[in-house]
Amino acid sequence: MKRTIKISKFTTTILTLAIIFILYGYFCRVIEFNFFWESKSIGWSLLLIAGISYLADRIKIKKLQNNKTLFEKIGIGVTILYLCVQIILLVIFPFTNAYAAATAHLAHNSVLKSEVGNITEFRVVPTGNIQKKINAHGESGSATINLIVKGNKKFKDITIYVVKKVEGSGWTVRKIK
Repeated sequence: MKRTIKISKFTTTILTLAIIFILYGYFCRVIEFNFFWESKSIGWSLLLIAGISYLADRIKIKKLQNNKTLFEKIGIGVTILYLCVQIILLVIFPFTNAYAAATAHLAHNSVLKSEVGNITEFRVVPTGNIQKKINAHGESGSATINLIVKGNKKFKDITIYVVKKVEGSGWTVRKIK
């Protein structure tokens, strides 16, 4: 018996949009077109949503065939968890001391300013991490923050690494890529 999976119009539409956004995101970086650089991040998120929709389509078909759907449900759960973490990063990162230290450092970085021009804004890319530890000696931590730096000359993707040592007064920049 030949098994075919019919993909819904919603899945096809989201998948198409995801591919267009991802390709545009890479293309605008190659040709240095400074418009809608966030499209790459949005495209990857849409691709995850298309994956969820595809797995939901598989569940519908498998239920009609009386087959088990455990792996599809696990896939949906893991993907939703990952998307939730991305959303939390987008919401929380801009309000952290690590983000404030990173953007303040970048805003005063003469090399970056000469490359992108006057910095107009920073956009958080929903990847990266932040870790903080608190013990009897104080607070320490590290963070990796991925940003889109928008200047009046051009845009640039930046990964900035910041650390906070127990004996230090605040977050300091360790490295910029």
